Amino acid sequence: MYINRLACLLGSFIVIAGTTSIHQVSGKESSDSSSSSACSGDVKVESQSDLDPLKQCKKYSGSITIEQASVPELNLPGVMEIDGDIHVRDSNGLSRLSFPQLQSIKGIYLDNNRELSSLDLNSLTSVQTFQVAVHPALSEISFPAELSRLSKMAISDTTITRLDGLKMEKVGELLLDNNIYLRTLDVGNLTEVSQSMSISANSPDLTLDLSHLNSLGQGSFRNLAEISIGELDKVNGDLSFISNKFSSLKLSKMTEVQGTLTLADNKNLEKLSVPELKHVGGALSVGNNTRLSHVDAFPKLEQVDGTVDLTGSFDEVKLPRLQDVRGGLNVQTTSDKFSCDDVGNLKQEGVIKGDSFTCKARVANPKSGLNGNGLDTGDSSSNSQQLFSDSYLALALIAVAITFT
Repeated sequence: MYINRLACLLGSFIVIAGTTSIHQVSGKESSDSSSSSACSGDVKVESQSDLDPLKQCKKYSGSITIEQASVPELNLPGVMEIDGDIHVRDSNGLSRLSFPQLQSIKGIYLDNNRELSSLDLNSLTSVQTFQVAVHPALSEISFPAELSRLSKMAISDTTITRLDGLKMEKVGELLLDNNIYLRTLDVGNLTEVSQSMSISANSPDLTLDLSHLNSLGQGSFRNLAEISIGELDKVNGDLSFISNKFSSLKLSKMTEVQGTLTLADNKNLEKLSVPELKHVGGALSVGNNTRLSHVDAFPKLEQVDGTVDLTGSFDEVKLPRLQDVRGGLNVQTTSDKFSCDDVGNLKQEGVIKGDSFTCKARVANPKSGLNGNGLDTGDSSSNSQQLFSDSYLALALIAVAITFT
């Protein structure tokens, strides 16, 4: 009897305990489902109350759009990863934006937030695209945790004086322009830019550290005071250095440029060294570098698939190993010490394959023979070959004199 009663009590206890356990599990699943729902989906933010529900999420799946927000500050603590983008645009009342725990995100796009002066990304280490445009009050962009993974960065039209914490080794695109107070850019860890890099119209005193860059898709460098790029080996497209202030440029290890190589309007450039370059897949253009007295920076250059275009104030051109120029040649200088003899030999020996050929000394305004795309502007159909130099003129006069004596 006592045994039966005890069995009944135990059975009741088991049923009650089992029921309680089932309700607890069910409640947990319900809570997880609710949390998951709260941590996904695209969100449009107008005020802090729109962001507050997201604070519980360590990972958020979806994009956050802040547009025309008039509040002075927006803050999203707690979220460490966003599987989506943050878009902030046309929010002229917004002065402070903070994502203090955010470590990883697909994209950050900030556009035309004219009062934004403070950007907190203290924990960010990984972002696919980081884009900032038209922020006249933003004086600093910093990544204290060190940004190590990045596909594309584009920063333009800001007043930043600092861009710190760029520690990535590889990037697809890096574009910085019209940041007129940016005087230093350190990307010394960078070894590869797979697509393009363009640095222009920032502070005229900008010093750029690319001391470990080895491979570059294509590059454009303008308005720099100094550049360290001595490890660059191969360029898969065009490479240009235009309107810079530096007096010396050393590309000590570069062996090939598959596109056009342009060095133009670098008024202080006195020393140019590209000792290992053998092949240029487009044109070779060296123009209007007024202090460059000798074009002798290419001692191993063998082949240029486009035109060789050299203009300026130089006294001498040396291309001792040049064997094949598949375009034309244009050499014009203001110097009265320059002789076209060596350049003329290149044509006579069949090195210059193109029809257009010009060599002129003592020219008041030397003109490039290339258009904006690096193509020869000469009339290839005319079969014209121009050779103007004092030495060739002297030879012609001697020949005439011999004929009439």
